[in-house]
Amino acid sequence: MSGLTPPPAEPDVVIMPPAEAYDFEYFRARVDAGLLSQSIAIRVFRMPLLAVPVGGVRRGGWFGVDSLAVALAVRDVLAPLKGFPGARITWQCTPRSSYVVEWGDRPPATWLDDNERMAFYGLTRPAPGLEPQPGHHARAQPSSPAVSSCSSTAPYSRGPR
Repeated sequence: MSGLTPPPAEPDVVIMPPAEAYDFEYFRARVDAGLLSQSIAIRVFRMPLLAVPVGGVRRGGWFGVDSLAVALAVRDVLAPLKGFPGARITWQCTPRSSYVVEWGDRPPATWLDDNERMAFYGLTRPAPGLEPQPGHHARAQPSSPAVSSCSSTAPYSRGPR
């Protein structure tokens, strides 16, 4: 029968060393070095991004993806690993609809301020001069996928894990 669309290929999800992650420099300047060494880079299609485990003051993490198939694949990679407890998939509507794989404690529905959000994810502000320079592979980072419902009041970006 012609005109039938073949089934979609399995998501191309590959585990890589943390330093291979596109956003490694961002996290190197903001996350505990011990957690950074336990992180993994997850390459979805062609770009590896960092997944940082929970531990110490870091209570949760997340990894944004564009399809349920990829979310399932990322969750299945993280679920058996130490440091990624309770790996689960949530749906976010802002700033654009997407799936998010979360692990660790569930984030609050809203944040009091940026300091509360950063503390939950175990992030610190980089020392002056350690901020990645333009042209490096640092992405604009975090706000949290704080709610699993569609709410424009929850801060969210495709940022930190």
